[in-house]
Amino acid sequence: MELKPQDTLLVLKYWSLKQDGLDSSVRGISDAIGISPSEVSKGTKRLMASHLVVERSGGVFAESGALLEWLCYGVRYAFPQESIGYGRGMATSWNCPVLESEVSPPVPPLVWPVSGGDVEGALIKPIHNSVPLAASRDERLYQAMSLLEAIRGGKPRELAIARDLFARLIKGNL
Repeated sequence: MELKPQDTLLVLKYWSLKQDGLDSSVRGISDAIGISPSEVSKGTKRLMASHLVVERSGGVFAESGALLEWLCYGVRYAFPQESIGYGRGMATSWNCPVLESEVSPPVPPLVWPVSGGDVEGALIKPIHNSVPLAASRDERLYQAMSLLEAIRGGKPRELAIARDLFARLIKGNL
């Protein structure tokens, strides 16, 4: 079973919900990340087959070790970052306002295309079209998706810092 781009968004939403101790119902996740309930259900099955999530006590939980390995080493190759021009959107990668690090943000800023966006910069295609919507509704998810963009398009030094920050974020130490 092959993972789809939205599955990475979905597993990070499961992880975020666990951090907040919230319910992970299919309808709730669907509304929160902007994909259909049937795609949430299918994506969850793919994530279970890939061992990125597990089902316990009637709930679905992200498997943090496997998740970290996928985010830090797999996503970059399965779904590489794609530059799509210049325009307005939502800041991401090292330009994300909720992401603090020692890395100097790139100029021009990296942004996901969003109509009515508040930042002008180099547009990059998000891993899935609903990422900006989902990130705008969940600050922890916004942090995680921005770090993911730093990994998807990062150079060696940036990668090392992003991987360290991701490990701390996933383990709840950031």
